[in-house]
Amino acid sequence: MKRNAKAVVSRKRILDAAACIFRDFGYAGTTMRAIAKEANLEAGSIYYYFGTKDDLISAILDSAMLELIESVRQSVEALPSSASNRDRIQVAITAHLTTIIKIGDYTLATRRVVGQVPDTIRIRNKVLREQYASLWQNILNHGRESHEFRTNANLAMARLYILGALNWTVEWYKPKGQPLDDIARDLASIVLDGLVGSQHPESVNAPVS
Repeated sequence: MKRNAKAVVSRKRILDAAACIFRDFGYAGTTMRAIAKEANLEAGSIYYYFGTKDDLISAILDSAMLELIESVRQSVEALPSSASNRDRIQVAITAHLTTIIKIGDYTLATRRVVGQVPDTIRIRNKVLREQYASLWQNILNHGRESHEFRTNANLAMARLYILGALNWTVEWYKPKGQPLDDIARDLASIVLDGLVGSQHPESVNAPVS
């Protein structure tokens, strides 16, 4: 048991170090030697857990997506059946924000390298990305089916808009600034209420192109 626990700790230590290096130097600029130095390990130790740099970046991309999927799914499922779709959206937004900030190095590494990695890695990771997109699409579809959202709203566009805005947060969020719960509430309000306000009710039914 102790040996297995040590192996888990060492693997996580390597992944954390690799996320920092990929974040700073990108895919091409990252070497196993640099990762070993960041992890304060002998270079040969990394190969016990990861045979190649591609294995490492694949693990980083996948772990980031898996954490997002589980965080949002569990948060939404924990809501009572009486929860409104507005509540579901706000809880999902909060879970997403909390997760990408918590795993900030992984998030930033993913943003930097996702367009740089070999196609085989990107295609494999795309399965998880599509799974996460489906999770959000189901949340939005539920809102339309329950008549809380406009029936003519372009929900696929809404999903892309929401996730794009959320993922950019990691670039400007300051830990000592506005609390994440407040940011999530404000973002949910912008998405669900818009900016025009109730003084122009005709805008509520305007189609989304």
